[in-house]
Amino acid sequence: MSTERADVTKCRSRALVTGASSGIGAAFAERLAQDEYDLVVVARDRARLEKLAAELRKRHGVEVEVLSADLTRDADLSLVENRIAGDSRLAMLVNNAGFGTAGAFARLDPDREEEEIRLNVLALVRLTRAALPGMIACRRGAVINVSSMAAFQPGPYNATYCATKAYVNSFTEALHEELRGTNVKVQALCPGFTRTEFQKRAGIDVSSLPEFMWMSPESVVDASLEGLQSSEVVLVPGLANRAVAALAGTVPRSVSRRLAGKVLRTQFQKK
Repeated sequence: MSTERADVTKCRSRALVTGASSGIGAAFAERLAQDEYDLVVVARDRARLEKLAAELRKRHGVEVEVLSADLTRDADLSLVENRIAGDSRLAMLVNNAGFGTAGAFARLDPDREEEEIRLNVLALVRLTRAALPGMIACRRGAVINVSSMAAFQPGPYNATYCATKAYVNSFTEALHEELRGTNVKVQALCPGFTRTEFQKRAGIDVSSLPEFMWMSPESVVDASLEGLQSSEVVLVPGLANRAVAALAGTVPRSVSRRLAGKVLRTQFQKK
């Protein structure tokens, strides 16, 4: 590396993105590389990460470090925590890794439910804790916690997933108040239906949903980063999603959970 290139790299901010191998995580990595962030990309699938990293280096001329880790495992989570805590250039953390389960809770695998909580909640909390001291000391930085529209009401047949995302929203809003005056921003990003692998992996049939309810990962990321500039703490991307979120706030929870249960019971009664 030339001296000039080394100086540029040293001055560039770095972003770490979890769940970066596909979907919203990959879209964040692409957009942040375009915005001239060096990157650390984290996911379980090393082959996918290596492919993404090579493409980003070629297209945008940024440094991309691949970190293969399963954040439901203590040792892997500690590895990523240590990588974050020791990085003085880290200016953006995107906690995107997560998954959902679907079906009647009493019939679901309890070990898988625990993994869901560990990834959606515990890993997010620990990585945020690793990032904040350095950001506060430098008086700059941002943490984006990828939540969901599912955070806004209890979700029968998605009980654990919805609960984890409600936690993410509450946690992020509380941090926002703690961080006043530090110049460090936090955001809970609450996408609705997005063209990713999430629904298929969760076993959710979305074939009947109309096209207007869907967003692309790139549109979600654009909305998130635009909202971050104006310090929006809970960011719901898309007009249709914002309308649904607003409606959810006006309907009594006893009504919304009963309605959701009736709608989803037929689909999941065998699960």
